[in-house]
Amino acid sequence: MSLTFPYCLDRVRDATLAQEAILQSAAKIFADAIAPGGVVHVYANGHSRIAVEEMCVRMGALTGFRAILQEGLTNFTDVAGPNGIRLCQSIEKVEGLGAKLLEEIDVAPAEPLLVISATGQTQAAVDIAREWIRRYPDNPLICLCSVEQSDQGKPKHSCGMNLSHLARRARTGVLIDNAMPLGDTSVVVEGNHDTYPVCPLSSIGAVTVVQSLNELTIRELDRRGIRHHVLRNMHLFDTRDAYNAWIRDERKRYARAMNNPDRIEPLQT
Repeated sequence: MSLTFPYCLDRVRDATLAQEAILQSAAKIFADAIAPGGVVHVYANGHSRIAVEEMCVRMGALTGFRAILQEGLTNFTDVAGPNGIRLCQSIEKVEGLGAKLLEEIDVAPAEPLLVISATGQTQAAVDIAREWIRRYPDNPLICLCSVEQSDQGKPKHSCGMNLSHLARRARTGVLIDNAMPLGDTSVVVEGNHDTYPVCPLSSIGAVTVVQSLNELTIRELDRRGIRHHVLRNMHLFDTRDAYNAWIRDERKRYARAMNNPDRIEPLQT
């Protein structure tokens, strides 16, 4: 008996490095939005919220990433009860929520939407990506999911598409692979009583991608001559970019994102 899961992380590393050119293009899109004071809108549902939290506030985070996290779509910690998993998964299947979420957010020119989904099949993720393309056809759409499963899996949304299809259909679309194997689990334990598939890779893959995007985005902003806010480690008393200054910059960006004088009027149906 020996531990095998850590070796599966090589898959994530290799897939991320193989996509460096794609990640560079996404980082430039992010910099185009962040440099003039705008934001990158970041959406996820289910466990994919972990990757959003990695971008939006933690040590080493850049200002300029605005989370779109709705509690009913992301709070999967209660197994049973009124916030139980069955109810949350039912909410994920409701079509039309993408439009409702985007009604709460003003969007400026060049601001992209990053949609994160493990499989690329969940109705809620497909719904907001589809609505983004309809409302803001000139704004970039970046989709982070399993390209393999999104391409091969049967669509669940009534539009008949998954995230990979929408990313390719968008006028400015970027598709990034989270490196998970088909079905997500990476280790099969052959036990005495059953065969157990365990150790999903999608969250680790998504976090690896978004941290790679953080690195490339700050490199791109610096290359453009911009000294940008990065949240320092307060526990080590690093005051080069004070905690309060980081929050103030983020507040200004959030305020602009919610009431932007340069907002785009969504296309009407």
